[in-house]
Amino acid sequence: MSRLIKPLPAGVKLVEDQRQPSRMEDVAQLASVSVITVSRVLREPERVAQTTRERVLWAIKTIGYVPNLAARSLKSRRSGLIAAIIPSVTHSIVAEVTRGMSSALKDAGFHLLLGDSGFSPEEEESLVAAFLARRPDAVYLTGTTHTRGTRRMLDAAGIPVVEAGNLTDSPIDMLVGYSNSDAAAAVTRALINSGRRRIGYVGQVRRQEIDRVRDRHSGYRQALAGNGLASGPKLEVEVELSYGGGGAGLAELLERPIDLDAIFCSSDVIAVGVLFECQRRGIAVPGQLAVAGMDDQEIASQCVPSLSTVRMPRYEMGRRAAQMLCNRLAGVKNDETSVDLGFNLVLRETI
Repeated sequence: MSRLIKPLPAGVKLVEDQRQPSRMEDVAQLASVSVITVSRVLREPERVAQTTRERVLWAIKTIGYVPNLAARSLKSRRSGLIAAIIPSVTHSIVAEVTRGMSSALKDAGFHLLLGDSGFSPEEEESLVAAFLARRPDAVYLTGTTHTRGTRRMLDAAGIPVVEAGNLTDSPIDMLVGYSNSDAAAAVTRALINSGRRRIGYVGQVRRQEIDRVRDRHSGYRQALAGNGLASGPKLEVEVELSYGGGGAGLAELLERPIDLDAIFCSSDVIAVGVLFECQRRGIAVPGQLAVAGMDDQEIASQCVPSLSTVRMPRYEMGRRAAQMLCNRLAGVKNDETSVDLGFNLVLRETI
């Protein structure tokens, strides 16, 4: 319902809100201490007596004081922020990596800024530019495929960078991950060792832009070639990263004149979608069709039948990446600047 707004009486003017953000001086006055003591509580609390520290913290909470980190960073040349760009916030694998990072960064006194690139190198470049404008102390990137603009900006920034989730011979700075190619080859060989010979592929779209997907596809093909089995576009389909995408991918393969006995999927999300479609069509798994995925998400062990897949140490990857950045910022030399965390094959009921 709209309301009639009456005009102000003659001579009356609107006055802007005169409230100002609380200051360190206000905290000091309320706590009956000096401004220097308040500053010390914020920067070096261990140097302040417990009773005084508690009184200052009470005053800070009471008046809602928020330290001016921007001003502090101009003096210290440190913002206390680590920028991390992830491909998506909708999947649990990213959540585990982020938890590992947050744990290590919190212990070191840093805060995490997250950006979602949507698996787009161009969006990643835009986020890098936006984050660098806020002067983070270091940057975490997912994967090893980046635009030239991203690499130029990070080179010019001169701050620590860690890439995670894959391996490469030419990292920007530091690297922690595992071989997606080797992992995909291992699970594809597991399908082959179970007696499967006509193995299809359902993978995530935009393979050439996403190095992890590209390498998983490559590992699948290498395993087939190494065992003298057919591969090629007629056995493959690319879909959106979703359960629905997995179901649509299987439906498309089943319409082709090929008699598949197994499906390798570039992720568990897609593989579970394939399983759902098998159930809708009455296709027995693994009797008629074996199915394998990658990532070992929680649903892989809980679906029926439980999904064979590959497990990566995601929490450890995030924790290790953060620790490498913290070491560099503290002037501590990392034992390794390129770390391969490996993977584990998890064979369940779908093979």
